[in-house]
Amino acid sequence: MAALAAVLLRGGRPPAAERFAAVADSLAPFGSESCEWRSGPIGLIRKSDGIFTPEDAFDRQPVEIEGGRVLLFDGFLHHRGEAAAALDIAPHEAAGQADSALFARAWERWGEDAALRVDGEFAVLVWDARRRELTALCSPLVSPPLYFSMDRRRVIVSSAPRAIFAFGGLPRRLNDQRLADNLVVFLDADPRSTFYQDVHALSPGEVLTAACGGHEEGTERIRRYYDLRARVKPVRLPRPEDYVETGAELLRRAVKGAMRAPETPAVSLSGGFDSMSIAVTVLEIVGEDPDALPLISFTGCPETGWDGRAIDGFMADESMAARALARKYPSLDARFVRAEGIDCDHLQQRMIELAEHPMRNAFNLHWPHECRRLTRAAGRRAILTGYSGHPVLNYHGLARLPALLRAGRLLTLRRELAALPSGRYSWRSSFFIHVIAPLLPDGLYGAVRKWKTGDPFLWSAHSAIRPDYARAMRVEDRARQQGFLYRGVKGYASCRDDRLYPLLSPADSMHLTGFGRSTRLALRTLHGVADRDPFGDRRLAEWALGVPDDQFLDRGRTKLLARRIMAGRLPDEVLSAPRGLQAADWHLRTTRALPRIRETLLRWRGDSAVAERIDLDRLLRLVDTWPNRTPICPEDHPEYRLAWHGLDRALVTGRFIRWVESGRTE
Repeated sequence: MAALAAVLLRGGRPPAAERFAAVADSLAPFGSESCEWRSGPIGLIRKSDGIFTPEDAFDRQPVEIEGGRVLLFDGFLHHRGEAAAALDIAPHEAAGQADSALFARAWERWGEDAALRVDGEFAVLVWDARRRELTALCSPLVSPPLYFSMDRRRVIVSSAPRAIFAFGGLPRRLNDQRLADNLVVFLDADPRSTFYQDVHALSPGEVLTAACGGHEEGTERIRRYYDLRARVKPVRLPRPEDYVETGAELLRRAVKGAMRAPETPAVSLSGGFDSMSIAVTVLEIVGEDPDALPLISFTGCPETGWDGRAIDGFMADESMAARALARKYPSLDARFVRAEGIDCDHLQQRMIELAEHPMRNAFNLHWPHECRRLTRAAGRRAILTGYSGHPVLNYHGLARLPALLRAGRLLTLRRELAALPSGRYSWRSSFFIHVIAPLLPDGLYGAVRKWKTGDPFLWSAHSAIRPDYARAMRVEDRARQQGFLYRGVKGYASCRDDRLYPLLSPADSMHLTGFGRSTRLALRTLHGVADRDPFGDRRLAEWALGVPDDQFLDRGRTKLLARRIMAGRLPDEVLSAPRGLQAADWHLRTTRALPRIRETLLRWRGDSAVAERIDLDRLLRLVDTWPNRTPICPEDHPEYRLAWHGLDRALVTGRFIRWVESGRTE
């Protein structure tokens, strides 16, 4: 894994040596091994540190390609054997080639189409000397981050914004619209927008090309070469068993591809189907290889002293499910991470400095930090996660219900509703949330919610944004345009669209946005551990999104396909377990930090950059009336939503603002 940068001067002159050196120096946090290459108007930089696949030992970059082209590569490839075969490379020859060399061969043969011919998670920079053209490309669906900034004089592309600012000529200025969207929980933003003016993010499945010449001549373009919506085709198989067999095989191939590391990767194991199905598949693959190291899993658990309170219907202590899996598979080395004594904002400032943005779910990062620290301490250099499992293979299927109503299949709808297990909602609430709400026009839905809650949008209950700042940034208008927040099954009346939302929405997708991908880069940099998500495998995702609705929900059984794939492989306790709740001990950890939080909020009153954007008085009132137990409803505290969702986002955003505006670290 690495950080990349390219500097292209449109006028044809070479980048000044001191400016080019400043760009290289800015990427030093991401690796001690440096590759710098310059020729005429272009300069390429790669910083790397560590070996994360066996073939990384052979990596030599930049890679020269026939035709005067030079390539830099960051990432790793899935299904290397198939890629090598398609390129007529013998297995013994491929074994001695790094992923960069293999991808360079693909680029030599197919050009930009290599990104569709070779599967993986990668970012690529290519300079074509003959055409005097720079290409920057992010792999489909999941990729490392790439940022860019262009004007009439230069084009800079980099894995981190710091390289763009290091070149000079562009001040680090905050993008207020992006800041406001971030303060309002789950408000979408343009996936290309970043927290900085004139700095943009290249999304997965996009390619940027820029050539020497004037900006006004249209010498650059950005296009989407991969569209997940267009790639998904209906899947129709003769028997339900065929869906199970195909899904299981695609999952196995995806997991095996993600396992390519010097040692058996660890697994970040929650109580849900996503990571559980990954762990079981790893166990089966490891069991076939007598030389493989045993699987280690890490499960986040509430800290000692937690009061045990959580939202009804959720499994707050996921260690019970992990222990059940360990009993079924004695070879699993299941480890439990309580992160005792670690506060909610552990390593937050360092993450801000590395990722260069305020993290989402900032108070939920203590246990991912510990999991990665312990993974590296155990001698493993990769950890598998199930981040994308829900929309891909482990989907609950509830968007089938409004689809049945719209299709007039009332008897089937009645059967499904009657068979649904009782949960946190009453029958009437469930009917409205899962069936009626997705079909209502926005205006009518807003009127109903205003009648029920007094607030049709709910953003103000969750956000500590200053009201005048919210008005200036048109927050409510944007919420209205996006179809309201927290609507049942995201307001979609089909399983396909409901599942595409978390994969394509900037508000939901850690993989899509530049800042979400930078969080992963920062975690890897801090702990020396690469995280991989097998559910980000393009073949698996495209197939699963085409599977019919009734394979996910039938006769009241949610996540039906996942249950069938894992039948007999997962313990019954896991198959019937409720949804997991991570960081259930957030109140305990926050309570311990309250004196420091209060001191910080008081100090920020004197900082206009923060005080004009964040409602510090409201947060101070919350801190001064902090509940003595975990708040889960208005009876516990009238501002329980702000305590749960808004406080952490306000604090990390305030620290980010101060770091950008004045370089302060608190």
